[in-house]
Amino acid sequence: TGLLRSHVQLVFEKFSELRSVYAVFRYFTVNGLRLGFRRRCGDRIGELEWRPASAARIPAILRHPFYAGAYAHGFHRPGKKNPVTGVTEGGKWFVPPNEMQVLIHDRLPAYISWEQYLENQKQLKENRAMKGSRGAPRRGEALLAGLVVCGKCGYHMSTRYPGDKKPCYQCNEYYTEAVAELREPCGRIAAATIDDLITREVLRALEPAALELSLQAIENVERDRKRLHDQWHQQLERVQQESARAERQYQLTEPENRLVARTLEARWENALKRQRETEEEYNRFLTQQPATLSSDERHHIGALAENVSQVWNAEGTSAIDRKQIVRCVVERVILVTDRTTELNEVTIIWKGGMETKHEVSRPVGSFEQLKDYRKMAERIRELHAEGFHHFQIADTLNREGFVPPRRRGKFTKGGIGDLIRRLGLAGELFQENTLKQNEWWISDLAKELGVIAVKIHYWVKHGWIHHRRTPSGKHLIVWADQEELHRLRQLADKKSSWFAAKHPELVIPKKRRTR
Repeated sequence: TGLLRSHVQLVFEKFSELRSVYAVFRYFTVNGLRLGFRRRCGDRIGELEWRPASAARIPAILRHPFYAGAYAHGFHRPGKKNPVTGVTEGGKWFVPPNEMQVLIHDRLPAYISWEQYLENQKQLKENRAMKGSRGAPRRGEALLAGLVVCGKCGYHMSTRYPGDKKPCYQCNEYYTEAVAELREPCGRIAAATIDDLITREVLRALEPAALELSLQAIENVERDRKRLHDQWHQQLERVQQESARAERQYQLTEPENRLVARTLEARWENALKRQRETEEEYNRFLTQQPATLSSDERHHIGALAENVSQVWNAEGTSAIDRKQIVRCVVERVILVTDRTTELNEVTIIWKGGMETKHEVSRPVGSFEQLKDYRKMAERIRELHAEGFHHFQIADTLNREGFVPPRRRGKFTKGGIGDLIRRLGLAGELFQENTLKQNEWWISDLAKELGVIAVKIHYWVKHGWIHHRRTPSGKHLIVWADQEELHRLRQLADKKSSWFAAKHPELVIPKKRRTR
């Protein structure tokens, strides 16, 4: 029937669009569409029966060569029973075309071309989660699952979700061989590091086509709605015809044939029930998807399509949707990881063969692995030599765009202190050229005079002793030659500061010669 052919044709059209068996199955289920089956046994053998689409029926249609107009025999491979386990092994429901016993092209009415059939088989194989295939887009966060290839060994990099549940790309095949041969493995990299780059590049690539995408999106939605409504109209016609046929059969029954009349009456009632249920389902469908787009819907779709980034970040855009967008324009991504530095080379192979090369920075565990470590170390040395405090050095590095290992926020006072010690930079207290002639650290002078350091700080506060600060401003340096030491000893003997203040000769420091 026309309805049967249109539903089968819709399976191929939606698979070409959605690229996934489950997506096609979900489309049929959500929209209440059914598939026709011929009964193979029972009293009604050969009769057409309509059932909900199943996840097994969709791939069976896609894999069957009959729908591509080819007569085939031997496309099922029976397995052999294992005498030990009792399990049938080696069987295959659909073998590749080159393994079929008989294959004759252009012998049957075709829904699709043979080239499209082969393309569908390739896509089905790619969707399988197995070695050598990209796999179908799934709900995980990793944007490039199945697309990343290791630039060192050529293996596909698998997607892993370790203990912190943050996805990463890892070259498992090479890692296994490297461990066995005691070699350095390729390593892995956080998915977010690469995904951010790909997102920016894909959105940039789609920007010039925004207007065309806007018009195409509106056209696609309207065409899809029209197709769905046509399918529903055909279903309504079918149940109405079945109901009318059941009614005619009942009306033509002779009253004397009561048993036949009761059977036909029950069949008529069932047909009327199916008709009523189909009409109710269609009315519910109409409330969800009217036959034509309103002006507001057209404007909303157009606005979204013109702003690709808005569609990408929309709340209703799933991880699967984003992955499908990427796969429309990106063939694969080649990644070269370097465990000794934070820089990683990324090559994007676009659909059509064009290549673009990029560099991304990944979080690393040590300062030495940072790409600008030498520049940063030299800058720290300069600031330290100028006497800046640790917190001032941290603020300067943060302001100038330097980033600590593991991308842990910003530089801090404690982190700068650790880094300064690692660089072997001595503090001001330990630098030989900090003190000039007759200059003292307060602790050393206090020890020389036999007083506590607080007393000398008191003298500094009141200007009773020459002093200056180190370049960083963190430490005090006092000046005292032999004459000053004699005066300060006398001052130290005065236990009360108020009493010492009455002796100007003890609290007024001598004039210091300046060069």
